[in-house]
Amino acid sequence: MKKIFIRLTVLLLLLGLATGGGVGATIKIGGLYSLTGALAPFGPPIANGAKLAVDQINEAGGLLGELLEIVVRDTGTAPAVGRDAAAKLVEIDRVPALVGALSSGVTFAVSSITIANQVVQISPASTSPAITDLDDNDFVYRTCVSDAFQGVVNARQAAELLGFKRASVIYTNNAYGKGLAEVFKKAFEERGGKVLAMVPYEEGKPSYRGEIEAAIKGNPEVLQVIAYPVDGNKMLVQAVELGYEGKYIFPDGMKGEAVAAGPASQYLEGSFGTAPGPLESKGAEQFEADYIAEYGKSTVPFRGESYDAVALIALAIQKTGPDFLKMSRAEQGRAIRDNLRAVANPPGVEVTYNEFVKALGLAKAGADVNYQGVAGPCTINENGDMSEGGIEVWFITAGKVISVRTYPVKM
Repeated sequence: MKKIFIRLTVLLLLLGLATGGGVGATIKIGGLYSLTGALAPFGPPIANGAKLAVDQINEAGGLLGELLEIVVRDTGTAPAVGRDAAAKLVEIDRVPALVGALSSGVTFAVSSITIANQVVQISPASTSPAITDLDDNDFVYRTCVSDAFQGVVNARQAAELLGFKRASVIYTNNAYGKGLAEVFKKAFEERGGKVLAMVPYEEGKPSYRGEIEAAIKGNPEVLQVIAYPVDGNKMLVQAVELGYEGKYIFPDGMKGEAVAAGPASQYLEGSFGTAPGPLESKGAEQFEADYIAEYGKSTVPFRGESYDAVALIALAIQKTGPDFLKMSRAEQGRAIRDNLRAVANPPGVEVTYNEFVKALGLAKAGADVNYQGVAGPCTINENGDMSEGGIEVWFITAGKVISVRTYPVKM
């Protein structure tokens, strides 16, 4: 793909410098990604989804005569670090909108900064059902579907398609883990299964032998591991060391090469999982092709959702018009918020992946745009959630993640 500006290295990302900018005036937005911590294997691939959108927007002429720039900061997959990173984006970089965070717990922490400062926050990956009820003055959104969907599909996969009757759950003790564990338990038991143990764990511990012992004590047929790759890999190794011989099932937090080809990979053959995923469409297919050409193949989820978050923010800025450049940061944040549904929801002219010349032209002319995203239709409901999307079922074989199918889901 033709480059119109110099890409910065991962080192610059870690330093919090801008990516996606060019020579001359720029409009800045923020990016909060897990470049370190428990979700570190997810951060760079998901950030690359956003960078791809920035590239394409600038190749289409930028926004309001200026280039779009994304300033990326690391959340460390930790609420306190994420809150500090968000404060820097707001107070130092003066962004009116940001994409992030990834972890639901970090997104909750960051929202205390964004809501108070009237900054639009769109998470591409925070799936906790609790985000739906956040009192956010309509400043917090997400382009991924809620775990209210994923937990049901995951449980159905385990109980009905794989035939498991006894399961145990080990889950990260945060909003994401607790919310998904509860949905899974309810849906699994409604389908005739029995959850023998629900075991929370704290992130970053050197060993999880105690938690694993509690989870496998009742001899479950399948162990649901609601974790992130760094800690999840520790647990899988220790489960094998403790003699567990059952099967595993995973959610989105364990999808990707870091687990499939990780230290316990030989014991994961045939393991299934779920994740919010793109519905089959021309846009989704072309996104994958362009992503691979630019950054290489990745099965980490939420890359398309990150692209969609940038696209929605950019279209909302363009729809605001030239007055956007004269506004204060808080006024810009309110303008983006007030225009998001006008560029995302029907009615409007449908535009899809990398149709920015058309989409930005329509938005500039004041027309309503109905953005059809990489991950799905991107229809925003009253709570800032996606009202429809897809849940992918995948499995691990030979150290690789293979997609089986994607189920469409609606509120």
